Amino acid sequence: MRIACPHCKDRTITRSSKRPAPVFYEVYAQCINPLCGWAGKIYVEFATTTAPSRSPAPEVSIPVDPASRQRLLDQLLPETT
Repeated sequence: MRIACPHCKDRTITRSSKRPAPVFYEVYAQCINPLCGWAGKIYVEFATTTAPSRSPAPEVSIPVDPASRQRLLDQLLPETT
């Protein structure tokens, strides 16, 4: 994943990261542009599921995207001809 600096739009690099929850990361980033020098914390969260895991972890709960939910439900319904 490429993250652009919010100020100069140059590339940022990850200095370190923490994972306080299975679906959440705190990323400490820094701009590579020496004339800018911005550094800060970025939050990354798993927001929705578009395809279910084949080996789900019981402690992880990521809501299913509404469009994906409908596709999955359609696959479960028997075909009528």
